[in-house]
Formats: sequence, structure tokens, C-alpha cells
Amino acid sequence: MVNYSQSIHVLDATAFIGLDFPILLAFEVERYLTAHSVIDELKDFRSKMNLEVMRQSKKFEISSPDPQKLAVLKQNIYNLDPNTRLSNTDIHVLTLAEQVKGVLVTNDLAMQNIAKLLNIKVRVIGGKKIKEIRRSHLRCLSCKRTFQASERYCPECGGELKQYFHKRKLKENQGK
Repeated sequence: MVNYSQSIHVLDATAFIGLDFPILLAFEVERYLTAHSVIDELKDFRSKMNLEVMRQSKKFEISSPDPQKLAVLKQNIYNLDPNTRLSNTDIHVLTLAEQVKGVLVTNDLAMQNIAKLLNIKVRVIGGKKIKEIRRSHLRCLSCKRTFQASERYCPECGGELKQYFHKRKLKENQGK
């Protein structure tokens, strides 16, 4: 079991969409942090109200990741899984979490997966938690060759590529 007290919790958009913030504010954490780009993703009434509740807290900050660290993390993510489908906002949040050595609060499975690969602590509240790490590769439906780089068609025969996943079970204490 991971001790989350006195840590920085970095919130992605799913945290605002699906959580009850009075409960979240009751946790013993040093502070809450989110990226400016997350605020732009909040469209529905509940998530905007959750944002307003958080803004009332003295523990809440909105920030942007360091541009150099953002570029490095983008490359690291591409190296880990070139076919991942994370948005720029997701990458901003992951960069903030890594930058402050914080805990990522998300219910997004793809975010959890990449966070585990990057050794970023993850806290899932009210959502599904991943049990295995997935890495993807592309396989040509015609010639059956596999590729890591994100392409739409096989560079060898021109056939259509399909995404497949390698799965590895998480160890009991890995990436908590």
C-alpha cells in the first residue's frame, strides 16, 4: 500500500470529471496541481463546479510544465510506445507529475499505463485501475511483419497495419 500523505497530487481532466472534490480535499496532501491545458478540456457543469471547488482551496495550483522537460518526456513516451494515443494535455500532466515527483490522479487507462512505464506514482479514485502494462506494436495484415513506429501502411509491402499489444502483469508493489 502506498502512503500518499504529504505528497503533491497532479490532477488530469478525468479527475475533475469523475470525482467528488469535497472528498478529495479531505485527503492529507501537500498540494494539488493541474496543467493549464486541463482547464480548457473541462466542458460539462460538474467538472467546472469541481474546478471552482478546487480553486477555493489554498492547496490548489494551475501550472505549465517546463518546456525542456516536456520535450524530453515526449521523446521518452515515444521511445516507450511510439503508438500511444496520449493528447498534448495528457503529456503536460505527466510532465508536471514527473517534474514535481508527484502522484498522478487519473482514471484514464492509457495515462496509467504510460505513468507506470515512467515510474510515476498513480492514484485512481472511483475508476478502473490497470493490472498490466501494455506496449503496442504494429503488424502488417498482408506480410505479417511487425513494426514499432507509428505508420498506417506497411513500408515493406504497402499492406494495412493493425495495432497489437504485449501485456505484462504488474507486480504487487510496482508503480503504486
